[in-house]
Amino acid sequence: MLLLKGCATINPEPRHDVEMAEETREVRGRIPKELKIAFEIACARLEFTQTAALEEAIRDWLKKKESAADEK
Repeated sequence: MLLLKGCATINPEPRHDVEMAEETREVRGRIPKELKIAFEIACARLEFTQTAALEEAIRDWLKKKESAADEK
């Protein structure tokens, strides 16, 4: 599944077949304190890194937005 935005193509599917270390970028944002604490607790309880959880959330958001755009 690909998302197109201007000239950029975004593939929200995870790429598990990549052997080389994938280049990464930092994402920043501000969220309510209570949401941040709940996120940290959930990640720790599930033994999931915050990076992995954020990547999953962003991929899910991209898929959701693509589905909404396809329905229009």
